[in-house]
Amino acid sequence: MPKKQEDSATHPPLKEQMEALAHIVEKLEDPDVDLEESLALYEQGMALVATAGKVLEAAEQRVAMVTGDGEVQAIDP
Repeated sequence: MPKKQEDSATHPPLKEQMEALAHIVEKLEDPDVDLEESLALYEQGMALVATAGKVLEAAEQRVAMVTGDGEVQAIDP
C-alpha cells in the first residue's frame, strides 16, 4: 500500500507552527508559570515539533524527487 501523504490543510503552515513553538518557549521560560501549565505547554510543543518534523521531511522528499537521483543535495549559500 503506498504511503498516504498528509493533507496540508490538516496542519497549520510551518511558519505558524514555528511561531507557536517560539511562543511556547517564551511561556516556559517565565518563572511564574506553574508546573501543570508548564507540562501542558511542553506537551503542546512536542506535538508541534512532531508535526513540523513531518512537514520538513515531506519537503526534503520533494527536493529529492526534483533532483532526480533521490539524493538530498546540500544547498550552498
